[in-house]
Amino acid sequence: MPMAKVLAKGQIVIPKEIREKANIHTGDKVDVQMTPEGIVVVPIRKTYTDKVRGIAKGKLSMKELEDLYAKKS
Repeated sequence: MPMAKVLAKGQIVIPKEIREKANIHTGDKVDVQMTPEGIVVVPIRKTYTDKVRGIAKGKLSMKELEDLYAKKS
C-alpha cells in the first residue's frame, strides 16, 4: 500500500502510481473529506468550460467552441 508523509505545512504528496491511476496532474484540485473510515481525497473533474477556457481568442459562438473542444479531445 503506497504511503504519504505529512510535511511541515500539512501538505502531502500523493504517490505517483496513485496520481496516474486517478489521472491527477499538477494544478488539479481535489476535495478532501473526513469520513468514519478516515480521510478521503477525491479528484475534482474539470467542467466543459474549464477544459475549453483559453483555447480560443476573441469571441466565438458556442458551436465554434464545441467544435474546438471536439478537435482537442
